[in-house]
Amino acid sequence: MIHKRSLYLILAGVSVALGLCGCAGTSSEAKKAASRAAQVWKPSGPSASGPTLAIVGGRRITMRDVDSVLATAPPAIREEYSDPAEFKTLVERIAQQWALYLEAEKTGIEDDPAYRRELATAQRQMLIKYYYQKAMRSLPAIPDSAMQRFYEQHPDEFKVSGRARVRHIQAPTLAKAREVVKRLRSGSTWEEVCTKYSNDKGSATTGGLLGYVTTDSDLVPAIGKAPAIVAAAFKLKEGETSEPLKSDRGWHVIRADQQSPAGQLPFKDVTPRIRASLEGERNDLFESTLMDSLKRQYGIVLFPDSVQAALNPARSPAELFAQAQADVSPRDRIELFERLISKFPNDKSAVQAAFMIGFTYAEELKDYPAARAAFEKFLREHPDSDLVPSAKWMIENMGSGTPPPGVGAPSGGSLEVLPAPGGDSKNSKP
Repeated sequence: MIHKRSLYLILAGVSVALGLCGCAGTSSEAKKAASRAAQVWKPSGPSASGPTLAIVGGRRITMRDVDSVLATAPPAIREEYSDPAEFKTLVERIAQQWALYLEAEKTGIEDDPAYRRELATAQRQMLIKYYYQKAMRSLPAIPDSAMQRFYEQHPDEFKVSGRARVRHIQAPTLAKAREVVKRLRSGSTWEEVCTKYSNDKGSATTGGLLGYVTTDSDLVPAIGKAPAIVAAAFKLKEGETSEPLKSDRGWHVIRADQQSPAGQLPFKDVTPRIRASLEGERNDLFESTLMDSLKRQYGIVLFPDSVQAALNPARSPAELFAQAQADVSPRDRIELFERLISKFPNDKSAVQAAFMIGFTYAEELKDYPAARAAFEKFLREHPDSDLVPSAKWMIENMGSGTPPPGVGAPSGGSLEVLPAPGGDSKNSKP
């Protein structure tokens, strides 16, 4: 796994190398610097942009370069580079990336067609991004009055259920539960009685804590559906104990030690949520309006038929026949053969497809009435086909388990009755 700091160095270094940080200089300056790479260079005086941290091809690497890289880094990353060793690593990586940039420029990568295509694509995307961001920034802010109006018109969205935190002492019988109540009212503490009497050992050590119940549900944590316990939790005063209550798990004495009534969240607490919702609606409307405007301005026209054709390119009858033969499902295969016949009724592949419909019904689906009807239709419509003898043989012998010569299934298991039209088999001729 690449350390997050290393990954950031790589990404940040690339941005510096490409001059995206605003400090890389111009292309002509880089070429001049490269020509001076062999010379020994030392700064003649203090730099206006801070101390010189490194030299690459005669170009100074200063704090401005480092600051440009760190400006977009998360605070935790910036904090790590306060360490001297890590800071030195960052300076070294910036210098390395600048050296890579100079070398790439020297070798003429800028003239590579693939580079230019990718650069043009990136430039187009950046233009779109900045145009859209600029347009979004121009949208008016959501006024407080609109948020207040939304809050008042959608009260149900900001309702909260009543909540109560419940503790219990579970007893196996009503008599035991009454004894628990008696102990509590005689002065014993809840914790003492819970530890001694509760047969829910999982919660006995935590004061019988079950969790929260709400006014909109009958469910009680660790117990399940227990409407009597939920109702009692909101009738008791905080710290007050109940009479014995029944559930599917036994008998319970409960105490509700935290309660909050049902109500509506204050406006100030939901303002961020309302703002985000209204901004989302505003942005969607803006985008829709913008796209409609651009569609009219630039005459955007879609051609559904062409789109569909691009998605499903036309296939020759032979290709459709091969596709049908390759389908695993017999019924899907029959449907594909029927489509082929409907689309190219006069093609020789349609003759083979018609025979294959009968053969598939007989040999794979064992639907002999359907197979007979398909073969009889084949004989009526294609009386001159070389497949007529095979069709007649199938009508007389279907179900016998022995197909006519040249018609069968290979050892691999997938049915292969006929080659695609245009193959070498003599049966490929209608």
